[in-house]
Amino acid sequence: MKRFFYLAVIISAAVLITSCTKVGAGEEEDINAIDQNDDVFPVITTTKPTPNQVYVSGDSIIVEGKVSDDKKMYKGRVQIKNDANGFMVAENYYETHFLQTINFRLAYKAIVTVPTDFSVILDFQDHGANTVTATTKVKVNP
Repeated sequence: MKRFFYLAVIISAAVLITSCTKVGAGEEEDINAIDQNDDVFPVITTTKPTPNQVYVSGDSIIVEGKVSDDKKMYKGRVQIKNDANGFMVAENYYETHFLQTINFRLAYKAIVTVPTDFSVILDFQDHGANTVTATTKVKVNP
């Protein structure tokens, strides 16, 4: 029984040592590293909504589009903000470390009792820390 215990301890130690050892040559790439050679800003293409689009209470404000970069995208967010009270009513976050294009979609069912303006805010960054922002205004009527 003692032999089995010692054998189990030795095998466990060997497994721990080998699993904690770095395998492979060279350094691992930091996925959050800034690409100092990337000076091209991403491009946002929005298909929905159109600027100054008017909705009726109960309709969904739908935000759709894509953002592309010549190298690699990093992160971004899509927000819908109620301009009357400043509340962020809907928000999506995106992150990638290998895609050149991020497709985005966000929907918010707007219910209002008075005409209300909303801002659709897009904010994206590539791996070169180049940031692009776009804002589209829409209105929801009762």
